[in-house]
Amino acid sequence: MNKKNISKAIYAALFSLPLISMSAQASQAEIGCTSEELAVHNAMSEGEKQKFYGFEGSGIPCSTEMKTLTNEWQELNSSAAKQRGRDRFRENKYGMFIHWGLYSTLGGVYQGEKMEDGGTGPSVAEWIMRRKEIPRSEYAKLANNFNPVKFDAEQWVDIAKAAGMKYIVITSKHHDGFALFDSKVNDFNVVKATPFKRDIIKELEQACKKAGLAFGVYYSNALDWRDGGDSGLKDYGPGPGIKPRRGAFVNKFDPSPVTFDEYIENKSLPQVKELLANYDLSQIWFDTPIYIPPKHSIDFYRTVYDANPEILINARIGNGFADIGTPGDNVIPDKASANTWEGIATTNHSWGYKSYDNDWKSPLETLYWLIANVSRGGNFLLNVGPMGSGEIPAQSVSNLVAVGDWLKVNGEAIYGTVPWTLDHEGPTQIIRKGKNKTGNFDFTNKDFWFTQKGDKVYVISLSRPAANNITVASLKGLGISSIRLLGQPDVITWQEGVEGIDIKLPTLTNKGIGYALEVSF
Repeated sequence: MNKKNISKAIYAALFSLPLISMSAQASQAEIGCTSEELAVHNAMSEGEKQKFYGFEGSGIPCSTEMKTLTNEWQELNSSAAKQRGRDRFRENKYGMFIHWGLYSTLGGVYQGEKMEDGGTGPSVAEWIMRRKEIPRSEYAKLANNFNPVKFDAEQWVDIAKAAGMKYIVITSKHHDGFALFDSKVNDFNVVKATPFKRDIIKELEQACKKAGLAFGVYYSNALDWRDGGDSGLKDYGPGPGIKPRRGAFVNKFDPSPVTFDEYIENKSLPQVKELLANYDLSQIWFDTPIYIPPKHSIDFYRTVYDANPEILINARIGNGFADIGTPGDNVIPDKASANTWEGIATTNHSWGYKSYDNDWKSPLETLYWLIANVSRGGNFLLNVGPMGSGEIPAQSVSNLVAVGDWLKVNGEAIYGTVPWTLDHEGPTQIIRKGKNKTGNFDFTNKDFWFTQKGDKVYVISLSRPAANNITVASLKGLGISSIRLLGQPDVITWQEGVEGIDIKLPTLTNKGIGYALEVSF
């Protein structure tokens, strides 16, 4: 149901309800809302609320609390320091996401069962504790054998650089509650609980700094199956009889006996403070807000801002208090946006290492993802899932480096660009929404993607025409002064034709996928 249809359904329900006054027992989240506004809110399902409001979390936009906190967030978000962080982020365009932890040692298999052999929750490998309902004490034993002696932070950074990536974001703590950094707040971490006893986050941060890459961390602030983070479902979720959002995500099989507020106060927020104090970060990637209340979302935002206002925060902090939008896992948005946002995707079908998933994105498919996101105004954060040994799978590395070779020639069309008036022309249409995909990657010599930098427009092709003659319809009538083929010094000739600008390409000397043109006016 789209937003327009949701609105119709809501208001139909609204006008069928009697108007009621606010009771003395009204919750803090409802204070400030009119009876009409609450009727609209209550007429929606939990899924419709998320779509209608545009965020997860338990905040109600009409409430005094949300209005007050949103005003505070807007003031911080609009600061000059925050804008400097956004400018650097947009310049980088392409980054490496890394999901790594205790789950990596299992490779998606527990007691002989693959993730797809049954269970509750997503079948991606890093969810194995939840899906297979592994008790907390049993799961903790994985730390005894976590000894990734083949981990080499500088090697990982070298791979990212060879791939053309400009920043790295790694899971400092995923939903299993295990931290890859030296935490004084909670001993369930790589230094105190494993034989490895090395601070992985510190080593990777230092390697990134040495190589000139920006560094960020993922931190599961709301969902923690070990220590009580249920994303606020029990304490802030809907009442009995109402189907909650993402109810299967939380630990109901062996929950920690603490409240959500206690988890935030005693583990989540203190660990975020440790990350801010001990590591040089460019962004923090929070996750699974679901029913986190706005008071906690703004606490996380304030805490990061006070430590360094240039650090960016993604949308999954909850309640709309973010700097970076996220269209969804493995989702390419339908149209361009001038907002700061970041598409995320996997190199195969899992975020964490899955030993039997060898369906890797080819270099062509990966390039399409990068170009489709960038041409619509976003960054692209592409995930790798290292093995428990500390090695990034070889085929994944090979494909990434092939994309990096393309970027060495054509990177001007990607880094530091913004959307043009059109993101794509041509017959090939690919729609990607999570696991659902339509279209294929058989691009034609009539498919072009566009980006812009200053007074120059870049025309990107993912195919190579047999006769070196192409026509770009969208350039027609624009007063072109010159056209340059990236990576080659040859003079390009063109003329205005019936259907667009007819361009004569030289013989392409660079091997690989497609080409890119720089058009000046």
